[in-house]
Amino acid sequence: MKEMIYQTVCPGCNMGCGLYIREDDEGALAVDFMKSSSANLGKLCRFGMKLPHHYSKATSMVDGKEVSVEDAVQAASDRLKGANVTMLGVGNTTNEESLAFSKIADTLGTVVNTGMGVYSQLPAECHPTVGVGITLDDIESASRIALFVDPYVQYPLLVRRILAAKKNGASVVSVGWKDLHLADENMYIDPDLYESELGLDSESVIIADVHPNTDPGWVKRMLNLALKTGAKILFMKPFVNATGVDLLCKGTGQKGIPEIMDGINEGSIKTLVTLDSDPIELMPDGDAVAATLKKLDKLIVISSRDGPVNKIASIVIATEPLYAKAGGFMNVEGQVLNNSGESTTGIDAMSTLSQNLGGEAMDYQNLHNNVLESIVQKYTKPKYKELVCEVLDIGPVEEKKGNLIYLFNPFMWFDQPDDNDFVMVNMNMVKTLGLSKGGMIALTSDAGTVNMRYKVEDMPDGLILTAKKLPVATGWTTMVSTEAV
Repeated sequence: MKEMIYQTVCPGCNMGCGLYIREDDEGALAVDFMKSSSANLGKLCRFGMKLPHHYSKATSMVDGKEVSVEDAVQAASDRLKGANVTMLGVGNTTNEESLAFSKIADTLGTVVNTGMGVYSQLPAECHPTVGVGITLDDIESASRIALFVDPYVQYPLLVRRILAAKKNGASVVSVGWKDLHLADENMYIDPDLYESELGLDSESVIIADVHPNTDPGWVKRMLNLALKTGAKILFMKPFVNATGVDLLCKGTGQKGIPEIMDGINEGSIKTLVTLDSDPIELMPDGDAVAATLKKLDKLIVISSRDGPVNKIASIVIATEPLYAKAGGFMNVEGQVLNNSGESTTGIDAMSTLSQNLGGEAMDYQNLHNNVLESIVQKYTKPKYKELVCEVLDIGPVEEKKGNLIYLFNPFMWFDQPDDNDFVMVNMNMVKTLGLSKGGMIALTSDAGTVNMRYKVEDMPDGLILTAKKLPVATGWTTMVSTEAV
């Protein structure tokens, strides 16, 4: 049996975990460990182990009918001429494809929105620290670590780095939604007390994250904490090339995904082009997003996966699977990680699209050279840049409206099946509701009711945490009523 072996990177988050994908001549996939990978040293989280379930090949379509890639590109060219276009590319593909997409945006007189609307509300001098933070190795040499993420659920390969830091003498404080076993202290305190109560200094590291649904006021609060205490800060990110796409496609007029959805609903956005970025998967309420996207005059999807947005798109331009692409990615610490794949189907399609729209022809090698010049030589594994911005005016922090809270993680970003099909509650809720062992809890919101298994965690009263997208959720937080089933 003939078999292809690809050296690639897990698309689950911006850690940049290296692995091998084996593909047999019938298209069946298997995952192998890569011990030489500096980001993960051969370790993989549950999402990485289940990657064969993640890769679903896209099919080129025009108005619901299967066509060739060439015909899909031609149809897209015809419909984009003269249109006022909004473009979205969150970083789920290579640097080279992201750059090609950016060049098409230039031709159309627009920008690539990277989905991280928070950047538009931060001073430019803060962007480098949010974009590329400390190296992963630096975590292990910290004297104190303040966690504002749940590494077990959200970024699992961080756990071994934090445990290594503890072995080296570090103390860990968690400020989150539930107690973490690896933390020496678990605190539930008012954000105004962070500076005085967390015990941070110049030998400390703050680990937070930033994603399309992050409140800008929260990011400003994290930056202020670093500024006031002298601590270094690392913002984790959910997409494999979130760092690279931000450096390559940064421009004026950046919109977050929620802002794009608002523009569609208001009628100011009528044409949307996406590059390996499925808003239905990326936003908490997928049904609401799907209804919004159907209001578009034109929805053109360039994708390597068969996500739910493909099914409602006007045009789908299908590209090769991520692991087979020629090119590379920049991870959260600023390290460039390259695929061993040699396919350029996506780049070739965008080159033709560019030329049809009056832009330049593009080829992989020139794009790759441009990437090397524009970001790799400037940013690869940089020394940590101390924050140079002044303490920020936080302004109004988004009010938490609900007791059901999403813990965003790789399975959730891609709406992938997950064996951990439960919600997390504390023992007081179990007793109050009279939940039985092996029973279920019913969650009801304005969007309906769902019955879920539950797991008991040490966490504040009244909260319900989920690491799975639920049909009753209408946002990052959702008010639900509960009862035993």
